[in-house]
Amino acid sequence: MFKENLKQLRIEMKFTQTQLAKLLNVSFKTISHWENGYSEPNIQQIILLKNLFKVSYEEILE
Repeated sequence: MFKENLKQLRIEMKFTQTQLAKLLNVSFKTISHWENGYSEPNIQQIILLKNLFKVSYEEILE
C-alpha cells in the first residue's frame, strides 16, 4: 500500500518528513497526510518520489 511504502522508503533513506517535503516542494503536513492515508500525491509527485527513491512505480504504489 502506498502509505506504508512511502514511510518505509523515507526511513530507509534516512529522511525526515520535513526533509522529504523540502525535496518535493510540499509541506511536511502533506507528507504526514500521505503516510497516514488522508491524501495521496498527484502523478508529478509520484514521478518525483520514484526517481528520488530509485524504485519502480510498483514498488512505491503497491
